[in-house]
Amino acid sequence: MPARWWALAERWSLAVRERTPRTLLALASCLIVLAARQARGGGPPAHRSVLPNGARLIVSEQHALPMVVAYILVDAGSRRDPRGKEGLAALTADLLTEGTKTRTETQISEAADFIGAQLGSSADTDTASVSLTVLSKDLGTGVDLLTDILLHPSFPDAEVARRREAALATMHASEDDPNSVAERVFTATLFHDEPYGHLPIGTPETVRRLTRAELVAFYGQRYRPEHSIIVIVGDVTAADIEGRLGTALRDWQGGATAPFDYPAAATVPPTTVTIQKPVTQANIILGQRGIARGNPDYYAITVMNYILGGGGFSSRLLDNIRTKAGLAYSVASFFSVNKAPGSFQTIMQTKNASARDAIQRACSEIERIRGEQVTDDDLKEAKLYLTGSFPLRFDTNAKIAAFLAQVEFFGLGADYADTYAQRINAVSKEDVQRVAQEYLHPDQLDLVVVANLDQAEISSAAPCRAP
Repeated sequence: MPARWWALAERWSLAVRERTPRTLLALASCLIVLAARQARGGGPPAHRSVLPNGARLIVSEQHALPMVVAYILVDAGSRRDPRGKEGLAALTADLLTEGTKTRTETQISEAADFIGAQLGSSADTDTASVSLTVLSKDLGTGVDLLTDILLHPSFPDAEVARRREAALATMHASEDDPNSVAERVFTATLFHDEPYGHLPIGTPETVRRLTRAELVAFYGQRYRPEHSIIVIVGDVTAADIEGRLGTALRDWQGGATAPFDYPAAATVPPTTVTIQKPVTQANIILGQRGIARGNPDYYAITVMNYILGGGGFSSRLLDNIRTKAGLAYSVASFFSVNKAPGSFQTIMQTKNASARDAIQRACSEIERIRGEQVTDDDLKEAKLYLTGSFPLRFDTNAKIAAFLAQVEFFGLGADYADTYAQRINAVSKEDVQRVAQEYLHPDQLDLVVVANLDQAEISSAAPCRAP
């Protein structure tokens, strides 16, 4: 089998040398990586160590391509935003690449372009990240750029104002997108004033008031090595990169910050929120609190949700609401897992006039998977897809880097990739029904509908109760 992959990869490499279109180059690269993975078997190799400053370092040697990907996670996500300063983590991360003590934003961009590197920084709910993709021959220059933006951001006043205005413009534009409006309102409805109760970008009211001094203070408090994870994937050796980073990051110091403790969730009744928009399609989110990634039932829940609404055309929600009733073009369910419990959501778009019917059908499928065992065929198909598609999570160096960082951040264990299929295959029909009953609560579902309410006629009563 590996020989077939190598042969196909070589054919595409010849095509690249002769014609060199980017699509062929990308496909050839993918085939080479898959060939190497197939030949080795299992998940990506990873060497773990701790740098002198306390940062965790994970190196995955991938020598098929002369490229290196660096991916750094820092405990500086939007969950760390102080009350009244929502958006602080995201704006801080955005500005890392906008100037350092020795380079302007233009100089950073030109230096990266000169070696064909890609630099990026952003913040999500739990973490902030800094990333680099560079040819292995230019690794020294790439590491210098990466460590400069990580260790020496200057937060220039002009760039702070520019990025703040860009965030405000993004939020303003999102108000014209019913999907974005539904997501924002659902997040606030479900989590209220808790750390997960706002999108990372923040709100117009809070972002407008953010100052450079607050960005500098947040950076100093949160960008510390003790809670950071550095992943290097590509044409390197663990010994070489450990030496490089040990030197490059020797000045990155700072004690550990207090661990993040998510506050106890308040018990509130389910809420229905309707938003008037002159749209032809109702955008619907039906959901509740979900699970943390470390929940031991994660694998059974993954199988259960695939059958319910995560399996595309194989899912019950799509079969009921789209295939049989013709009410929606798209419908799906998913668990958004974080360090603390995230959300469970059923999302769909349907004509305004059919919104109530679509919601009731979604409720009936949630009740059904709680009330009766799934079939052998449903279980088999879910397991085949989940285990068969799993290797696609690390079919490129960038995916490997993100994968290893998440495994480390969530504490999933060094054997996670090698045991994933075993854990999925161990899920039984009884497990599926048990987790459906334990984690899906139809009488506790929040409902957010963005629609033309004159046509949608949404009741204010709990959505999964009989009208």
